[in-house]
Amino acid sequence: MKSLPLISCVIDTINEWAGHIVAWATFLVVLVVFIDVVMRYAFNTSFVFVQELEWHMFAFIFLMGAGYTLLKDGHVRVDIFYQRMSDKAQAWVNLIGVLLFLLPGCYMIMATSWGFVYNAWSIMEGSPDPGGIPLRFIVKGFIPAGFVLITLQGIALGIRSLLTLTQKKAIVYPVVIGAAVVGFLVFRSVTSWTGAGLEGLPPWFIDYLPGWMFLALTVLLMFGFPVTFTLMGTALFFGLLGFGWGFFNLLPLRIWGVMTNVTLLAVPLFVFMGVMLERSGLAEELLDTMGMLFGRLRGGLAISVVVVGALLGASTGIVGATVVTMGLLAVPTMLKRGYHPELATGTVAASGTLGQIIPPSIVLVLIGDIVGVSVGDLFMGAVFPGLVLVGLYILYILIASIIWPDRAPAIPKGELAMGGGSLIWRVLVAMFPPLFLMVAVLGSIFAGVASPTEAAAVGAVGATALTIANKRFTLKILNDVMHATMQLTCMVFIILVGAAAFGLVFRGMGGDELVRHFLGGIAETHGKWFVLAVVMGLIFVIGFFLDFIEITFIHVPVLAPIMIEFGFDPAWFCILIAVNLQTSFMTPPFGFSLFYLKAVTPPEITTGEIYRGIIPFVLFQLIGLLIVVFFPILVTWLPKVVFGN
Repeated sequence: MKSLPLISCVIDTINEWAGHIVAWATFLVVLVVFIDVVMRYAFNTSFVFVQELEWHMFAFIFLMGAGYTLLKDGHVRVDIFYQRMSDKAQAWVNLIGVLLFLLPGCYMIMATSWGFVYNAWSIMEGSPDPGGIPLRFIVKGFIPAGFVLITLQGIALGIRSLLTLTQKKAIVYPVVIGAAVVGFLVFRSVTSWTGAGLEGLPPWFIDYLPGWMFLALTVLLMFGFPVTFTLMGTALFFGLLGFGWGFFNLLPLRIWGVMTNVTLLAVPLFVFMGVMLERSGLAEELLDTMGMLFGRLRGGLAISVVVVGALLGASTGIVGATVVTMGLLAVPTMLKRGYHPELATGTVAASGTLGQIIPPSIVLVLIGDIVGVSVGDLFMGAVFPGLVLVGLYILYILIASIIWPDRAPAIPKGELAMGGGSLIWRVLVAMFPPLFLMVAVLGSIFAGVASPTEAAAVGAVGATALTIANKRFTLKILNDVMHATMQLTCMVFIILVGAAAFGLVFRGMGGDELVRHFLGGIAETHGKWFVLAVVMGLIFVIGFFLDFIEITFIHVPVLAPIMIEFGFDPAWFCILIAVNLQTSFMTPPFGFSLFYLKAVTPPEITTGEIYRGIIPFVLFQLIGLLIVVFFPILVTWLPKVVFGN
């Protein structure tokens, strides 16, 4: 900190304080939504003020905490090549990213949103509902204020990068001041741009401008630039080329739509629940107990890991927390018991991803909102596909333990601590907390008693209560959970803001029509089922390189409406996407589960062993996808029986 220029230290301090304040807001929003649920269902009383306060706080969290998230390097980047670069090469990537993408993208949003805020202030805009929160311009002001914090942190990041490249502190200030002056002059000229940049360009470029936009984004992401700011910078360049500056005045309305989306409020609440459960110590007890239950079988420890992964997935929905927890606890135990490293690591990596499809899954909340399908329907429709994957994983473990018995030996009976009634009682005691929470959260949604957002708040409070009951709760754990929730929330929704900018330009250029025409031509020649195969294959291949969040926000909004127009059931198609996206966590080189696992496994476990271990599970994952394709009733039957849909 002392070796950095004063301006960088000041910026870091500002965002540190902002981050701590916003972190407490995550806990506060849990309490506010929970109190609202209690008032509504226990006392049949509801207040518009409280309901609007909930989504205002949600907007405050993901916008005002984004600068802190950048400070902690919490924004997603495709680091296939970035992580292998030298410090100086990474500094060049960061510096170029700040100058070409982050600062211009933030300027675009700040410049267009100030007018959006001013118009609300000039008429003292309030809530359209009686009893709602007045002075709505304050909430709209979170948009420019949040991106001011990101801009400041971007400047600090640029200073750090410049210092890494030059090793001369004295040169920083002249360069920063010069860059600011040049940037100001450039931006002044940019705001007068009228979108006349297509004249003189060749037809092969103009006619396929959306395709070039997508290609440019893909190439830039591969270099390791942060996803959010690459989306914004690419949108700014192509938007100016095609439409001019005035086109971006529509962007604040898109961001406001994200801020006021009640469905998306469930995401930070589910994240809080999952992170808190991960700290509760329930996973250790579950793994130990399930190991005793299945340990007598060949492959029994691996089966217990799959069962615990399914239970944790149904309780938390947080893949990273599940993989890290089971990697720390299960992998050393399995290796000690003589399990082959590939089977041990593959089982943990695959089981940890079950939270992607088993509800309450965050990806189902995001996809449901994008496609316009009820989250309750998706949660209900994902139950059987999730169980199919659990069954397939267990089937593979049983087959592997028969073919290679030395890779998955059983635990000798004499080493099992207990049996009979004592074991059954311990199993019941260990499974009760997560099952109770799962039933409380999902049961209230499936029964139509509570919305996903309300159920998520109940789950977050329930997870906190379980942590207290397990004597694990401390202020430090609460602080860690709040900060983790804030960073994950900011990471997801700032990407959504960038995707809103990208989608605005892409659709404005007719990109969705271009894709529709292309897929329509394939459908006329080969039929819609061949198109489905192409789309699923495309998502699977993209998952090797991009994170599920990027695919969800960039590709799904383009592909899903077209596939629904072809006559495919929306809920069924959403579940297919979710099952497919689950493989993105396991496919190298950018499988997050593989990174999480490598970070926590014993040093003797090589990356190659982890990669080879996951291959059979990916194949069985694809078999599961085919089963859901050929038997849509697995998705559609339960929602139809329960909801009548």
